[in-house]
Amino acid sequence: MRMRRIGGVAAVLSILAFAGCDAAPRGDGQIRITSDPEGAAVTLNGRAVEPTPTTVTRLPAGTYLIKLDKAGYLPAYRTAAILEGGRATVEVKLEPAFGLALVESKPPGAEVHMDGVFRGRTPLFLVDVPPGRHRFRFESPGRLPREVEADFRDRVPQRVFAELPGNAGRLAVRSTPPGATVRINGVERGRTPCEIDDVPAGENVVEILLAGYKPFSEKVEVRVQETREVAGVLQAIPTTLRIESLPKGARIYVNNQYRGDAPLELTDLPPGEHRVRAELAGYEPLARTVNLAAQAMAVEEFRLQKNSGKIVIVSEPPGARVFVNGEEKGETKPAPSGVISEPFEVDLLPPGTYQIRLTRPGYSHTPKTVTVGPNAVVDLHEKMARRYVPDTRVRMKLESGEIVREGMLMRKFPDGSIELQLDTGTILKIGAGEILAIEPLRIPAPR
Repeated sequence: MRMRRIGGVAAVLSILAFAGCDAAPRGDGQIRITSDPEGAAVTLNGRAVEPTPTTVTRLPAGTYLIKLDKAGYLPAYRTAAILEGGRATVEVKLEPAFGLALVESKPPGAEVHMDGVFRGRTPLFLVDVPPGRHRFRFESPGRLPREVEADFRDRVPQRVFAELPGNAGRLAVRSTPPGATVRINGVERGRTPCEIDDVPAGENVVEILLAGYKPFSEKVEVRVQETREVAGVLQAIPTTLRIESLPKGARIYVNNQYRGDAPLELTDLPPGEHRVRAELAGYEPLARTVNLAAQAMAVEEFRLQKNSGKIVIVSEPPGARVFVNGEEKGETKPAPSGVISEPFEVDLLPPGTYQIRLTRPGYSHTPKTVTVGPNAVVDLHEKMARRYVPDTRVRMKLESGEIVREGMLMRKFPDGSIELQLDTGTILKIGAGEILAIEPLRIPAPR
């Protein structure tokens, strides 16, 4: 038998040994093969081995072709080369073998939802259907919905088809006065008087809308192949001005008179021109002239531009009181680490210079001066220095008798022992067995 030369004599001998030829000795190399997901069938140089995860041992030196197969996934190929006694690891992520679906309906144009997700309108060709069983829902106005299940296991195209039977009636809509817009379930369908076909059977919401009049709404039960009549008598509405601001809460002035905070609805304004102004701390005021028509509903939105800045402070340690130009703004809260604080924000500051000062018992802080620009953020990380402030008295029992030590408590240990800083700067560790009592000392209030 003639043998093709592969990578030299050593490679040929290694492949013969792996294939089970007794004439060649086995090696002591190994290849570890894993896959995501697990359970893939494995062949090594055409020979089947255990499914993944698996380790193939007693391999001679050489190059090996590895093939992985798993239902619902594309085959994967890898090569691995090992030296005599060598080790190799092959990790493979299998790609799903997406199915192919030709989705059709009668009549065409139906909305298609696969497993609750909208995929398009028929006719539709899907090339990314995950392996497994899927539910297709077909919906079309005036038709009964249908659901179809299909199982995808490979790349063979499947036809998914549904016939949607009619499920519609008719509405005859008129209004006083006429010329109003008609909406069925939120979709505009014409102007009064009108007849509307293909209205879904069941309960439908009919709206009749006309500028200067209050909306008319009625729920109508429609039956298949029947005609229902809807007559709306529209009521005129007074002139209304609705004012909104972004952000919310702006103070609203109409003709220089304060009327409330946005969002705000005014129904007592006469038709004509009105000067409307919105003001909010930290933002540029905005004003415009609004012309109100009789029996109209007008909406004015004021998008305010920020003209202030912000200071964001992180204190180390947390629990520091924050003062800006001498005014207390609050206290920093601990971050999860407990070493530093969560960011503390001082917002809506007019452009200018500010002095930042932090206080906390037992710590000192050097005030800092910062300049805040319009719509700018100043970030500060303020590390406070620990001051020596005696806060603890410890009564101890020693062989020589009872003694008392006063200092600053630095640390408590789970076994009951403590560390106490003395006024000399010395850190004294006191064992739990030596402690008779721990008493707090009164700490003077910070200046």
